[in-house]
Amino acid sequence: MEGLKIKKLLVLTTSLVVLTSLCFASITGFVLAQQSGYVIEDFEIMSEPTIDGTWNNSFEWSDAAEVQLDGNSNAIFRIKHDNELITGDIIFYYLLIEVLDDTVEDAEDYLEICISAATQAGGTPIGGTTPQTDCYKFNYAGHGSAAGFTLYKGDGSAWVEDTDYRWGIDVLIADSFASSPLSGAAHLIIEAKIAAAAFDIRPEYWIRVVTYDESSHEGVQAWPAGSSDVPNDWGLVETVEDVIPEFSSWMIMPLLATTALIVFITRKRLIKSRE
Repeated sequence: MEGLKIKKLLVLTTSLVVLTSLCFASITGFVLAQQSGYVIEDFEIMSEPTIDGTWNNSFEWSDAAEVQLDGNSNAIFRIKHDNELITGDIIFYYLLIEVLDDTVEDAEDYLEICISAATQAGGTPIGGTTPQTDCYKFNYAGHGSAAGFTLYKGDGSAWVEDTDYRWGIDVLIADSFASSPLSGAAHLIIEAKIAAAAFDIRPEYWIRVVTYDESSHEGVQAWPAGSSDVPNDWGLVETVEDVIPEFSSWMIMPLLATTALIVFITRKRLIKSRE
């Protein structure tokens, strides 16, 4: 009877080890994802952020990939999305922008987000050297007010102001000067929420993020460097229909602990049965 129990434990242990190995095979790394060049991955959310310009907890933006903006100031942005439960369609894109060197609130500070999306699923943006009809520019000037927001849409040759949006529903941007996991000193933190359907943003799209700090004399920080008027200068966003690998690994740790415990108990019983 004891031998049968041990065999069952061995089978269970083997199954857990195999399952754990398969899970690890699907993980690309344990370090916070950092993309080189001008490509960023857009992962599914594990934590829905509250758009208030602050980190409400240390996990609020840990499930999003991060890139460094070009320029002389220390600035980053992160991006992620959520999906409709039944259809799987993307509902919102969430962005976090932090300018760690911006510690003073200036009226001329601004954020600019340019997005060029494919006109159909599975396609690619039109591209080109002028703002196309699939291009939007979200301009947020100053701090803490919808009055500082202006939306532009490309018409094939230039930007044209577009008032066909609902603040707080189609788009919402908020900022504050606060500390975060990236810096204990109060600095500019901006959070944005953009509805995919309102602006026909398909999974494969291009993006450019720009910040300007009036008082730092560091000028514009941007990802990528180039021009907001030239879609060909923008970076590629690769939509990933999965959570960031680092989050997946956290869920595997309890499984590893259980496997190790079972292996220890099984080994101990085998030794005892031979005595």
